[in-house]
Amino acid sequence: MIARILLSLGILVSCCASLYAQQVEKAAADLQKAGAPLAEARRKAIHALPFHRPLTDEKLKQWLEISSRCTMAEFELFLVPLTPQEQKLLEVIETKPAPIVNRLHFEDLRGILKQKALVSLRIEQQREHVRLSHTTPAVENLLYGAFDAVFASVGPPHGSPRYGDVIIHLKDTVREKGWATPFSGMHFMYAVRHKDARKMQDMLAAGEKLPASPYNPLNLGFNDRLHFANYVVTEQYWNRALAYQAILVLRNLDDSPASQKVRARFSRMLTEKDPQKFWSLFIPPRLKQGTAEEEAADIPFGYLEGKFDDQLSIQFFESIEVPADKLDEVRNWPEAQPFLSLIKAKAPGTP
Repeated sequence: MIARILLSLGILVSCCASLYAQQVEKAAADLQKAGAPLAEARRKAIHALPFHRPLTDEKLKQWLEISSRCTMAEFELFLVPLTPQEQKLLEVIETKPAPIVNRLHFEDLRGILKQKALVSLRIEQQREHVRLSHTTPAVENLLYGAFDAVFASVGPPHGSPRYGDVIIHLKDTVREKGWATPFSGMHFMYAVRHKDARKMQDMLAAGEKLPASPYNPLNLGFNDRLHFANYVVTEQYWNRALAYQAILVLRNLDDSPASQKVRARFSRMLTEKDPQKFWSLFIPPRLKQGTAEEEAADIPFGYLEGKFDDQLSIQFFESIEVPADKLDEVRNWPEAQPFLSLIKAKAPGTP
């Protein structure tokens, strides 16, 4: 009788422990922060058994920092020894904070001024007012939780024009709230993982689920997240990560005339004192209908896509640049009145 009672108690304890483990793992999976799926994948990679501890905001932040340090250490290991020219770039770039820029469509600017912040797609969906247009693909959300991020380019002086004609320059202090990767999730999926990211996105947009089998070329799962996790760079390493990208570009040039122009541009960067001109050399404006040789000569030395949790208050805006022919209209909006000192016209020729 006693043995039967003890057996029953053991089963009960086992069931409770199993239920607790499931609840903890579910809580970890439900953490809605950009980067959480990457940390989950890394945690599973170091041990197959459940950790029975929730993935909290603080642990996620600590993991991002650890992952970033490891990435930088591996870069250093595989790049050394550096040439004097390469070493000079590391010294020069640290004195010129990389521009951090958000681009958006003009029709969304009024909403941004009204809510006094840039917000993630998740936050936008939770609000009842007219939604802003977002370009965040569901593929990127599955990969690393992109619906919970606000994005900005790190490096291009004027951001990425394909995201809109309004330029929001962010203060350098905003970097303390973010992390980055050297490209978007969509680019990673098709260029690095060699998957049909567009077809995957179309499936998700149609309400379909991606294939569960890891052997299916349209699957997005553990290996994709584990791979993407190796690209995480936290803010204190952004300039150094861009420099390492530039060194790899330099080392992989050939003897073509275009490559000679790239080498010359690299040399000019080392003596350029003006930060704006430095970053324009680092990431030249994209040419419209340029020849193959022109595009090769203007290859960017590096790029980072910054990701920030949930929302960025307008207190982090340094300036808001709008098309010159729209400036008077914007300055007359009631929502713009508290922020007139930030609003200016884009300089002629700015993409």
